[in-house]
Amino acid sequence: MSKKSKKEKRKKRAYSSASRRAEQHKSGFEITSLDVPEGVSLLSIKSDKALFLDIIPYEVGNSDHDFTEGVTWADKGELHYERTYFVHRGIGPDGNSFVCPKKTVGGKCPICEFRAKKSNDEDFDEDTLKALAPKERQLFNVINTKERDKGVQVLDMSFHLFGRKLDAEIRNIDDDDDYGDFYSVEDGKTLKIGLEEKHFGKATFYEADSIRFKTRKEDYDEDILEEAHDLDSMIKILDYDELKKIFLQTVDNDDDDENESKSKKKKDKKKDKKKDKKKKEKEEESDEDDDDFDEDNFDDEDDDDDSDGSDEDDDDDSDDEDSDEDDDDDENFDDDEDNEAPENTLSDLTTKDDDSDFEEFTNEIEIRCEEFDLDSYDYADWKDAELAVREKEKAAAKKKASKKKDTKNSKKKRGKK
Repeated sequence: MSKKSKKEKRKKRAYSSASRRAEQHKSGFEITSLDVPEGVSLLSIKSDKALFLDIIPYEVGNSDHDFTEGVTWADKGELHYERTYFVHRGIGPDGNSFVCPKKTVGGKCPICEFRAKKSNDEDFDEDTLKALAPKERQLFNVINTKERDKGVQVLDMSFHLFGRKLDAEIRNIDDDDDYGDFYSVEDGKTLKIGLEEKHFGKATFYEADSIRFKTRKEDYDEDILEEAHDLDSMIKILDYDELKKIFLQTVDNDDDDENESKSKKKKDKKKDKKKDKKKKEKEEESDEDDDDFDEDNFDDEDDDDDSDGSDEDDDDDSDDEDSDEDDDDDENFDDDEDNEAPENTLSDLTTKDDDSDFEEFTNEIEIRCEEFDLDSYDYADWKDAELAVREKEKAAAKKKASKKKDTKNSKKKRGKK
């Protein structure tokens, strides 16, 4: 029996794909949140030129991933046009994005648990809690009608930049409209998406500002469904312990920053205490001088019958002075309140560093709208929604200032009595 050649003995090895790396790196795809199979192309939006997209549905729940009806808004086995998922951003030493198991598939999430625990901690940084909030994104199977040679691509986009506008258009469908089944293989529609270039710091992004449903030039065969990618299986969900391990590195870094901040606050407190102590000592010295003056003139006041009346007049004058001082205090108080930024405002969002994330901004506006019983969908764009929130914040700050002023005046009245 002849010996096997070296070539036959050599173990067969699988090679990676250079094109896959190049495509994923070009698209900005985050491997920490998605698991994109080899050969799948991600649609990249590079300009504000209108897009013409045909959305191809996929079969929901046709994978080994857990399935949550409340997230996909479709039953298992149905054809649906999108896959919603949520990510926590800025996690770990590299600041990566990781899928939130709780919001995406109804599982346990160590990051959400941490947020829930710290939400009642007044000493914990509120901005950090907001930054850790899960952000909504969507996956779509699409065919770019201007690049049909690329086949079915995957569009991964923030809900606030595209899905929000699409939802608004779908809600406005009436009986005369025929685009409710826009993602149907037969009789579906081509979406003409108008894009607006926007900037947030140094970042440039594109937001859908209009969506029109146009009749497709031709229908697709059922075979196109075989080319649709399983969007459920693309979502990369880490197990609880692995995600917790990565997240703890974020918490450790934040704790270091927080400890520095607390140390600074302690030093500032000590300085303030010293200032208050010196101020109190000066006030006490002033009171002692006033007491000495009263003792020196006490007998003269008793002997002078007119002194009582004079004293009463002095008291009246003193009351008037106190009243004037109160008015001055109130005026100063009002000025302070006008200059003081209200708590939990959007002011910090528009003055962030250049590398700030627009998604964080839009997510915060959504949260603030809910707090003030506003519907962000009622506004034409994010700027209008932001202005509405700021008006509410201003009214809340004014109400708070008025309440504080009333409390201060009430205490003064009780003190005079």
